[in-house]
Amino acid sequence: MKNFALKLKNRLSQNEYGYLIYAFILPLMIMWLIYIAMEVYPFGTNSVLVLDLNGQYVYFFAELREKILEGGSMLYTWSRTLGGEFMGIYAYYLSSPFSYLVALFPKDHITEALLCIILLKTGSMGLTMGIYLHNISKKINKLYIVIFASMYALSAYAVVQAHNTMWIDNLIMLPLVALGIEQLIKKHKCILFMSALSISLLTSFYIGYMTCIFVAAYFFYYYFAHNENDENNFYLESNHFWKSFARIAVSSATAIAIAAVILLPAYYSLQFGKTTFSDPKFTFTQRFDFLDLFTKLFPGSYDTVRPEGLPFLYCGTLAVILLPVYFAAKNVKAREKMCGIALISFLLISFNISAIDMVWHGFQKPNWLNYRYSFMLIFIFVVFAFKALSEIEKIDFKFIATVSGALFIILMAIQKQDYEYIDDFKCIWLSIACVTIYTILLHVINKGYLKETISAILCVAVSLELFVAGLFNTMALDADVVISRRTSYNNFMNKLQPIVDYVKNYDQSEFYRVEKTIHRKTNDPMMLDFMGISNSTSTLNASVIKLLHRFGYSSKSHWTKYLGGTNVSDSLFGIKYVITDASTELYSCNKIYTDEETGYVAWENPNALSLAFGVNDAVLDIGFEEQDSPFLLMNETFTAMTGAETPVELFKKIDVESSSLDNVDISFVTEHRKYSKSSSNKTARMTYILNVPANVETFLCFPTDYPREADLSVNGESFGTVLGNETDRIISLGKYDEEQQVVVALTLKDDPLYIMTGYNFFYYLDNDVYEEYMPLIGDSQLNVTSFSDTLIKGNINVSSGDTTLFTSIPYDEGWTVTIDGEKAELLKTYDSLLAVPITGGEHEVVFRYMPECFVLGLTISVCGIVVFAGAVVLSIIMKKRLNKLWIAENSEVIR
Repeated sequence: MKNFALKLKNRLSQNEYGYLIYAFILPLMIMWLIYIAMEVYPFGTNSVLVLDLNGQYVYFFAELREKILEGGSMLYTWSRTLGGEFMGIYAYYLSSPFSYLVALFPKDHITEALLCIILLKTGSMGLTMGIYLHNISKKINKLYIVIFASMYALSAYAVVQAHNTMWIDNLIMLPLVALGIEQLIKKHKCILFMSALSISLLTSFYIGYMTCIFVAAYFFYYYFAHNENDENNFYLESNHFWKSFARIAVSSATAIAIAAVILLPAYYSLQFGKTTFSDPKFTFTQRFDFLDLFTKLFPGSYDTVRPEGLPFLYCGTLAVILLPVYFAAKNVKAREKMCGIALISFLLISFNISAIDMVWHGFQKPNWLNYRYSFMLIFIFVVFAFKALSEIEKIDFKFIATVSGALFIILMAIQKQDYEYIDDFKCIWLSIACVTIYTILLHVINKGYLKETISAILCVAVSLELFVAGLFNTMALDADVVISRRTSYNNFMNKLQPIVDYVKNYDQSEFYRVEKTIHRKTNDPMMLDFMGISNSTSTLNASVIKLLHRFGYSSKSHWTKYLGGTNVSDSLFGIKYVITDASTELYSCNKIYTDEETGYVAWENPNALSLAFGVNDAVLDIGFEEQDSPFLLMNETFTAMTGAETPVELFKKIDVESSSLDNVDISFVTEHRKYSKSSSNKTARMTYILNVPANVETFLCFPTDYPREADLSVNGESFGTVLGNETDRIISLGKYDEEQQVVVALTLKDDPLYIMTGYNFFYYLDNDVYEEYMPLIGDSQLNVTSFSDTLIKGNINVSSGDTTLFTSIPYDEGWTVTIDGEKAELLKTYDSLLAVPITGGEHEVVFRYMPECFVLGLTISVCGIVVFAGAVVLSIIMKKRLNKLWIAENSEVIR
């Protein structure tokens, strides 16, 4: 082992870049120590799960793991809202090569897989930054390079945003993108730039888009900062600017083409609703005071990741000291300084002007986690500070001392402002200590004393600071939004998985949907590996989310959660099994299994319909946008599907014997009644007395465009809330053995209630009508004989009079449907679901999913790779030619 270590050390010392392994290891180990200090498993019970990594990404990684190991398709998934394209999820969250590491870990250790990914990405940031600094160094100081590479890899942005794993790949690639631009301008080398930019786009099209903006800015910065005396024109070509501009334009286009296999499907995915998710206002307003921004340069300056948060800019106190030194250094040309100021100013203005900031964010206002491109300014800070330290011996130390004195004054001014998020010890005193220590060390370096020893001490000091600052940032993140315990994830999944597996073994037919009323997060189906409707993702399908809300489910914004289901809606959407806790009763369902250890119960819905079934074409005329009551919508649906001449009343209204208001005022607002408190310091209550029939399940739902939460009680007992975030839906009031009066009361909270006029709120399901009409639809169901993510085969015997094959598949033009080998026309029902015309009789039906955007994107990517390969060959040829030409032209100088 000792001999191996010695050989490895010799190999690294012989390789020009070998020492950069330490630029990988040092930040990785510091980041791991931070997690150890945070008691992350296996050194405690905590995890890396926080915010969207906890609520969304971990489930997407679980789905990716399942697809890798079980051979699923990356194009489609049935574990999201009724089903939907997976390309957008993959492109937005999972396309990093690091993501595939989850396949190496057991399912119950996926949190450790994520920890491993975060640590490896941290080390990779240090490595690529080290490569950049190595290449721009006039004289190589290996320890300095490792130090500054670590400062970049453990910046506040990198530590706080580590849970947004898909963003971090662009932090890894940014130094290589910048180095590629410099090589392209100076020596016409385009290979590194094309490779780095294409990888940036492939691993995260969203942050990759921001990197493209940076490319434009950095190109102009570097060209004009270094174009004096042909410094950036190694081969002394004429019209160098325009030729460089053409080269970077063509190279960028090639990189985009290579990434088309990700970009086009991602764009296609966004058309399902993300592009209309918000309505941004492009106003030129200032977002913060500049003094506030100064606080973000120091350790312990975490404020929040919420919408009011400032940019994360901390990258080491040493960088704060050396940045002004860079602009004062005499050996840095005035042109380079001016261009550097212009680049920094451009980024600062982008942060502070709301309209420009939204352009950076894809013309959308970020939902939390602001300034997602602030790592680019951190990169600039670290590079300029590194250049200053490399020339520190030529700087008058009096200026360094003056900078340190100014920083003391700024820190005292910050302390005087009494910022809520600035702690005297964690920020002010720690920063003062760091400034003092670094000033002393810089003085010794400036004088040229004990170079190796002082460099080592500097490395230790910076490492300690980065560890402490990273720990403070992670602790503050935990205090702000709570980092989840590993057990909160694993225990929940381990309790649910056995009963899910029981259902799968109980029913091994090709297709059915499963849901549950016990939730950890909305994406549980992806981890538990069943086909459900609960889901949350930024690559949302707005029309399906709206549809499920109209049918009474808890569904809005970018998420759907299985709450508010009825036997009718569950049957229509093919939800055959529902898992509940022991206290929940599902009427009209059969109990098939009880897990004695957990108390969870599995129920079977005997009326659940197949993925597709024949119906009357009247279903195509339903305008569900106009129907705000889910009960009336379901009545209308059954009337249309069965072709009934008279309206089918599955749900019948319950008579309200009386209603009363206590301390409540009524006013009217655009089709709504507004109920508000008469007196703010008294209880405000709305009471309804209902005459409920015997042996029927009763429901309530309050249609509204402006949900505001209120407390709900039934017969004096608390029934949770209504019109809240997850309770703006159908709520079952249960079943009563005999006809009786039921008292329903809504107690207002601080906000007024808005309830639509012209609707009844209370209904019961008429079991006789349901049992009469349900078989009429069930007669023409598709018998699924073969099922995979992207290919479904089955046969069907369509009843006469049914001319539409209705499906619970979300409408997507990527589907191709053939009936008896003939391609069928795609129809849309409820503005969201797929249907096709069909005739009576027996048919073979095949559904295939292959979106044109993927085929086109793949074709463009192949073309881009061919162009890239040609560029590699051309680069080799041109390099030899230019070198010969340069030698010939400079032969006299060489002699």
